[in-house]
Amino acid sequence: MTRRRDQRGMSISVELAILVPALVLIIGMLIGAGRLALARISVQQWADSSARTATLARDAHAAQARAHAVVASDAGGSGLHCAGGWQLSVDTSAFALPVGQPGSVRTTVRCPVALADLLLPGVPGTIVVEADATSTLDRYRGRG
Repeated sequence: MTRRRDQRGMSISVELAILVPALVLIIGMLIGAGRLALARISVQQWADSSARTATLARDAHAAQARAHAVVASDAGGSGLHCAGGWQLSVDTSAFALPVGQPGSVRTTVRCPVALADLLLPGVPGTIVVEADATSTLDRYRGRG
């Protein structure tokens, strides 16, 4: 009479071989989603603060300089790393309007966020996160 071999150890290893890659994939997706959420929040805050800071300047050149300075400061303190650096565009055309006419400053911040280190299939190496913000110029404040 022959004995049947115990197969319990074999089924556990098969289950592990199926579950471990799935768990690694889920964890990678959660880390990627968290990284993108942090990036979106940070980049929107950079755009908001740069637009607000630009409206406090007296002329378009100073507005550009202040907006770039505040994004550089915020980016340095946020802990978010933009692959290749961040880009800021500031529309200061409203400074050319005469006093008394409404105008606003619009900023756009772009930050490429690296996801290549997560090694998730189908995910691009970087995703560009972009945010816009608008802040109104004081209608009766002198403009240079």
